[in-house]
Amino acid sequence: MEQHLLNNQKRIKEPIEKPEPDEDISIYRHSSADSNFCSRQPFRSNAYVLILVIKGKINLTSNFTPETYKEKDIAFLFPGAIYEVSEVTDASFLRIVFKKNYLKNQGIFLSNAESYRLFQSNSSHKFSLTKEEFNDILHNALHLQKRLKLPADTPLLNEVIRNSFLEVLYDLFLINNKRRNFSPVKHDRKAELTSRFLNLLTDHFRMEKKVQYYANALYITPRHLSQVVKQVTGKTAGELIDEVVIREAKVLLTGHILNVSEVSEALSFSNSSFFGKYFKKYTGTSPSAYRLAHNIARTSSF
Repeated sequence: MEQHLLNNQKRIKEPIEKPEPDEDISIYRHSSADSNFCSRQPFRSNAYVLILVIKGKINLTSNFTPETYKEKDIAFLFPGAIYEVSEVTDASFLRIVFKKNYLKNQGIFLSNAESYRLFQSNSSHKFSLTKEEFNDILHNALHLQKRLKLPADTPLLNEVIRNSFLEVLYDLFLINNKRRNFSPVKHDRKAELTSRFLNLLTDHFRMEKKVQYYANALYITPRHLSQVVKQVTGKTAGELIDEVVIREAKVLLTGHILNVSEVSEALSFSNSSFFGKYFKKYTGTSPSAYRLAHNIARTSSF
């Protein structure tokens, strides 16, 4: 079984994972004229990506949800998200990339729990900014880009970059709170526990789908874990596990490389029949029907 899974993994032609430089944080300025702007394939992000449209229009699909981004729009994408560009019209935009390690190493508290609540999967990852909001974020982003180009031996360089990054990050918090009237997420033990759970879930959901496993790993009871997670994210631990598993199942099914049975094995279900019942329970359709009805289009990406 283990070897079979390994063989399956080798056969899975995942959407291209866009390579990023070694830096844990970076900023790029893109335009429609960039030679590498259109790779004609979707790819999976390996970092948080913030996109600020300066001019023009971009049709961007993230995890199979299409959106059109115009001037003064901003988008936030998660690590693991599949995204592709299907159309670009005289576009220019900034792409800010920061990895989980950067947040951790700099002691910046943007936990998975906090980011989930701010940009949860059933919420829009897109904001249309006012002129003032756009100018503020653009100014702070360009300020950060300038700091990132400073010589490596600049005194207190890490602190300078960290503070510039926080300006951009807190711009997002302010805009999000203004749009959704969310109360600030408290930096407490509940948020920390939820973040640890979400980190574990990201690493182990293909093999482990029971709340008991994650509760044991965190040395707490399943009931306590679900209660805390729901207070922070609005969903129980079990609901989040199912959400992540179903999302990955959709990715594998729409890739049209694995059949339903192989997707079932790749996600460590005991058999394809059980996987089919599980998938239909949460989507209303069978895996085979979903696979036939969906496909990852080979379109432009950046």
